[in-house]
Amino acid sequence: MLMLLPSLIQAQENGNKTRFSAGLKVGFQAITYNDPEFGIEGYEFNENTIQSNKIGYTIAPFIRVSKGRFYIQGDAAFGITRHSFDFTDTRESAIDELDPNIPTYELKTYCLQVPILFGYEFVKQDRYGMSVFTGPRTKFTFTAHSDQNFKHFSYDDLEEALKKKVYYWEVGLGVRIYNVFFDFVYDMGLTKASRHIEAPKIGKRFRAYRKDNILSFSVGMIF
Repeated sequence: MLMLLPSLIQAQENGNKTRFSAGLKVGFQAITYNDPEFGIEGYEFNENTIQSNKIGYTIAPFIRVSKGRFYIQGDAAFGITRHSFDFTDTRESAIDELDPNIPTYELKTYCLQVPILFGYEFVKQDRYGMSVFTGPRTKFTFTAHSDQNFKHFSYDDLEEALKKKVYYWEVGLGVRIYNVFFDFVYDMGLTKASRHIEAPKIGKRFRAYRKDNILSFSVGMIF
C-alpha cells in the first residue's frame, strides 16, 4: 500500500492540472422555428404551415481548457445554413384560381458561429467519456452573400432583410472514444433572425418574425 501511495498522489495531481487542447470538427445542422410569422399580402407562414427542413454544414476548429472533469471550450464554426418555407395562400381570389403552385421561399446563408461552452465530463476514462455542456452561441451572418429565392408570389422582387448578429443558448451531449468525439446539440434562438421582407419596386415592407432553433450533429477529433 505504501508503495502505491506515490502513484495515487501523482495521478490526483495530474487530474487537477489545467490542460490546453485543440481540435477540429465537422457537422450537419437543421433549422426549426419558434412561432414564426410571415405575412406577404395574403400569403401566410405560421406554425401550421409546412416547413421543409434542409441540411446545412459546418466546419469548426476549437480550443478547450480543462481542469479535472470541467472544461471551457471556444469554437469558430464556418458554415452554410439552409431554410425552406411553404406559404399558405389565404387570398380570397385563390379559391377560384386553383393555382397548383405553392408559394415558397428558400434561403441559404453563409455564417460564422461562435459558441462559448461550459462542460462537465461525467464519465471520464482513458478510452472513452461522456459530457454535457451549455453556453451562449453568437451567429454572424454574411448578409451580402445570402441566396434568397421567392417562388410563385405576386411580387418578383421580394427580399428579406436578415439580422447580421443572432444569439442562441446551446445545450448538448458529447460522447468520446479515445480522441474521437460525437456531439449532439440543440441551440434555442434568443433573438430574431429577420428584420422584415420588402418589395423595393413598390416600396412595401411586410412583417417577418422568426427565431431560429438549430439541431446539429458533429464529429471531430481532439488533440
